[in-house]
Amino acid sequence: MPCRYGTSPDHRVRVELVEADLEIGFSLIDLVEACPSEAARLVSDAEEIYQDVLARLQRLENSERRNFAQLVAELRRAIDRTPPH
Repeated sequence: MPCRYGTSPDHRVRVELVEADLEIGFSLIDLVEACPSEAARLVSDAEEIYQDVLARLQRLENSERRNFAQLVAELRRAIDRTPPH
């Protein structure tokens, strides 16, 4: 049965992992405002997630990477403008 992610379940999982990592990264940045005492750790964790996203994207086709480019850039900007307190 074909799916929107490609032809194999393995491929679908790779795409979904990128999506999940992006969501986690944005959530960590959002938590900085709610938990300022944890800001340094949260920003550091978001940076790790960002690096994971970049690594996972390398396993995808160029066209799929382009589909994520805007969200990846937005996460990078969010991390960069969030002070680690």
